[in-house]
Amino acid sequence: MARRDPRCRTEQPAARWKLTGDRPAVGPKPGERVDLVRELFDAKAPTWSAKYAPDGRLTGRLAELTGALRSQVPANRRLLDLGCGTGQLARAAAADGMQVTACDIAMEMLVRAVKHDPEGTVEWLRLDPGWRTLPFDSASFDAVVASSVLEYVDDPSAVFGECRRVLRPGGALLCTVPDLRHSVRWLEWAASLAARTPMAVGMGRHWPRLDGYLTYLRISRQRHLAGWWRTQAALVGLFPVLAAPGGPRSPLRLLMFRRSDSAGEYA
Repeated sequence: MARRDPRCRTEQPAARWKLTGDRPAVGPKPGERVDLVRELFDAKAPTWSAKYAPDGRLTGRLAELTGALRSQVPANRRLLDLGCGTGQLARAAAADGMQVTACDIAMEMLVRAVKHDPEGTVEWLRLDPGWRTLPFDSASFDAVVASSVLEYVDDPSAVFGECRRVLRPGGALLCTVPDLRHSVRWLEWAASLAARTPMAVGMGRHWPRLDGYLTYLRISRQRHLAGWWRTQAALVGLFPVLAAPGGPRSPLRLLMFRRSDSAGEYA
């Protein structure tokens, strides 16, 4: 099925929806794995918003992230939601008074995000799946959120570096990554080995839901202990902020960092 191009959505004001064509991505064209990430989340888009409904399984994640943002960033500052999905966090942050730019590589996610933002409270952008440089000026944002993004990228250090570049001095980065302490991650480790076998690939062709799960296991490749993430962030000048203790342990770990220079700006 042909992919929808946001430039064809004439009912949406041009200022609200942009491609990164004026600042093309730097680096190679997206490889097979990047395309799988995009295709997986395009396929998930029709039912993704339901996960954030009051009884949805991701409601707690949204509450944790919005609470962390409120604790770290004043309401009137600029926020980049990197990997925004259908836009629940971006719209919540805009409702709190932040100036929000949200971007994703999955077109179907963005189509639904725009649809649920009729007043244009958020600036929505589509990223090239093979992006290596974010299409924003240096020191453009006071905060960046990357929720469940880093596990899918080839080079987390490079993404950390780009997040630092677009952050203003003292700016905050909030990200969630797989928490290896959680029992579901132990099971996924074993399942991911099986997911790469020819038998598993063949079974997935007959059961779309199973195929989606096996694809997820194959492309969620960045699974590390918290210390590894902190080291990678420190190498580019992002230093950890202690997160407040949360509720019951989640399969995701929230990590928070600040850009190293002028870190006392928000004190």
